[in-house]
Amino acid sequence: MAALLLSACGGGAATAVEPAQETAGGELEATAEHPLRTTTPIPVPAPAIPREALSEPLQALWSEVEETVAIRPPDGPSAATEEALTAWSEGPFAEWITARREALAEAVALSEAVPDEPAHERAVAAALLGYALEELVAGMRGAPVPSDIAEDAELLAIYVSSLQAVLRPLASDAVLSYAYCQQRLMPLGDESEWLPWRAYCVQRGREVIEIFELAPPAEEPPPPE
Repeated sequence: MAALLLSACGGGAATAVEPAQETAGGELEATAEHPLRTTTPIPVPAPAIPREALSEPLQALWSEVEETVAIRPPDGPSAATEEALTAWSEGPFAEWITARREALAEAVALSEAVPDEPAHERAVAAALLGYALEELVAGMRGAPVPSDIAEDAELLAIYVSSLQAVLRPLASDAVLSYAYCQQRLMPLGDESEWLPWRAYCVQRGREVIEIFELAPPAEEPPPPE
């Protein structure tokens, strides 16, 4: 299982974030003018302007991220045996990881066309990519644990530690995206209508740092790639 997860991971570096603030959640209410595009909306704050008023590249990225997270992990193996778990991990689970990685790569490609100005454009793009990375890591982290490992406290501790190390690069990339979002919006000030997005990115980044015990570096993060 660890080898399979390792093949799905990429590199990255964590980035420092400021203390979290409260954030408003949810998207704009679906209407005929602003339709709900997917049954899996991204849990982000409502944008300060209608989603349809964002740039076309950002709208395309948002839709792609929604489609990406809609690719749900498969149900676990049908039997609690090593054979069933191996067949599941090398079959449906591996196919899910491949599908998610391909969809995420498409989202990253779309993000390259998002304009630098106004500042909220690339900030929103970074927040969406951060969530896509975080959600992928959560799905991989939630994979079933072999029973012989789960029943042995020492083996389980080793397994969890190894899994954390395997997934940490993707988690670091998520933190990097969230930190970039925060820093793009920070010059707008605390009175900005985009403050909920800055707070959202701070909070999500802090949670990922805590879960994966990341040590955020001091340097300013580059745009997510």
